[in-house]
Amino acid sequence: MNIILAFNDNRYWTVGSYIKRELAKQDDINIVAHTRIPEDTGICEEQCGLDADLILVIDDGVSRFKLHHHRDKLPKKTKTAYWGSDFHREDWAAWRKQMIREWKYDHVFYAQKNFKEQIMSCGYKSSECSWLPHAVDPEIFKPMPQIKKKYDIGYVGFLNDRRKEIATVLQDIMRFKHFNSVWEVNAARAINECKIGFNISVEDDVLNMRTFETMACGLPLLVNKVVGNGLEDHFEDGKDLLTYADLSELKEKAVRLLANPDYRNSIAENGRLKTLTGHTYRNRINTILGTMGFNLLQNY
Repeated sequence: MNIILAFNDNRYWTVGSYIKRELAKQDDINIVAHTRIPEDTGICEEQCGLDADLILVIDDGVSRFKLHHHRDKLPKKTKTAYWGSDFHREDWAAWRKQMIREWKYDHVFYAQKNFKEQIMSCGYKSSECSWLPHAVDPEIFKPMPQIKKKYDIGYVGFLNDRRKEIATVLQDIMRFKHFNSVWEVNAARAINECKIGFNISVEDDVLNMRTFETMACGLPLLVNKVVGNGLEDHFEDGKDLLTYADLSELKEKAVRLLANPDYRNSIAENGRLKTLTGHTYRNRINTILGTMGFNLLQNY
């Protein structure tokens, strides 16, 4: 099978790079082109003559790829798919919706659950778009027993006002650490320096990359409670992870996890196994391939 990937691999910590790494393990998958052509030229002009079965465009949050040139010259067998993130904020969603309106993909996958109607408003049938959350690369994000646990609870990511407020609360009751501007293996190492993983979504995107990565590292996860945006579809609160509705509940559950190692380890192991079973990038690739009518990845 021949695949053209479109994403910006300068951002090596984003979904496209993880997908490329997973596909490269496959003897039956050939990445015939990986393109980063800017949006004003399109990505098909250089690729129309290639014998591609699938063109997969993966949004990385910065590059605005479009397939707006010479679609009529693509081989008839070539299928096109787009996997988009960050539809949960209108300013971020606006140009993504413009992309999928201007070029009619065969299928659009979206990472945040409650946005099917927005995708359909761009000209897609219900059968032409589907929810596909982020995932994790378990070869990078994994338990690292050689790393000392320096902190009781920690968070990897940028700080906004909401996160600063919670960081202040946690710092008053335990050893809290915020890690900023660390990516991929450095993010995995940072997570492994903590006993408990903490996450709070920017909006209501609680099923984000950090959620999967924290649990894959073998930490119990404390995450803000958002009903109806996908978390409860895949993980059981109180068994695989813990959610909190307010600062009082966050403090109570954080202290309970810290004081009870057996309870902490039970939550951590349940979450890790659930993540590794159903939420790796290999799982997501197979969902894309199956949806597009291709054979699933073979074992390696």
